[in-house]
Amino acid sequence: MPAAPAAPAPGPFLGTWYVMPTTFGPDGSLDLTSQRALTEAVLEWGAEGLTVLGVMGEATALEGGERAAVIRAVVTAAAGIPVAVGVSSSARHTSVELVRQAEACGAQAVMAAAPPLLRNVDALPGFFTHIAERGGLPLIVQDEPAATGVLIPVSVLAECLRAAGTSVVKLEDPPTPAKISALLGRAPGTSIFGGLGGAASYFELSRGAVGTMTGFSYPEVLRQVRTTLAAGDRTAAYATFSRYLPLIAFEAQPGVGLGIRKELLRRRGVIACGLTRVGDAPSAQLLAELAWVLDALAVQPASKPLVP
Repeated sequence: MPAAPAAPAPGPFLGTWYVMPTTFGPDGSLDLTSQRALTEAVLEWGAEGLTVLGVMGEATALEGGERAAVIRAVVTAAAGIPVAVGVSSSARHTSVELVRQAEACGAQAVMAAAPPLLRNVDALPGFFTHIAERGGLPLIVQDEPAATGVLIPVSVLAECLRAAGTSVVKLEDPPTPAKISALLGRAPGTSIFGGLGGAASYFELSRGAVGTMTGFSYPEVLRQVRTTLAAGDRTAAYATFSRYLPLIAFEAQPGVGLGIRKELLRRRGVIACGLTRVGDAPSAQLLAELAWVLDALAVQPASKPLVP
């Protein structure tokens, strides 16, 4: 395996970013107290940036006023840590309006994916350029075919970045390590974040990703993998990654992952309720399996960081 890349220079678009879930009370209404408490907790756990209202933020289940309330709660609690807001939609004018809302609420950046089920990928550079130019905030391009149904070739993705005047990508088109290498070969200097719950984070970082952007409920683990790898200790970085990979994989299960994630955050004591508006609550059997995984890894879901 090739040597780990040198750590990039400090800047706002690198490091361990946490994808925030949206918190609800038992009655299904927004719980902004938990939203603020979660924000403060993940920063204590080592997150260096925050993303709100992405796929795992249940953005499609929120009204416009609720979106604004969530953004403001996170931005206020973040106290200067960069916050990016998901603005994906099927129409460019809608995304532009969401960018303007994010800016008015104090966000520092936005993230947009391809319009769902788009067939003509050659239209994507113009789509992202419109959002970047009309919106007014720095743009992160999200390459997420599982959510959009759109496969973006590396050549088109590189052109999207060039046309939109951005160099930041959240890349979630597996196998992600290979696509990271291909994109950096075509567009050197691109700042690539890994996602997908962190399931390939060690290998993504080894290929040149500048960080991770996931909602894994133990972001301190992913931060330690990144910082240890950047320090040149590949053995220690891989040991941390492989140690917690069973929990990463369990939490990343399609369809039920958000419920598991919120349950873990509830057990960590940073949100009051694990309710979701999208998807079902974890079953009793699933919770028993979660308990088994935690016991096998000797993990106690306390609010204190899992790793130093």
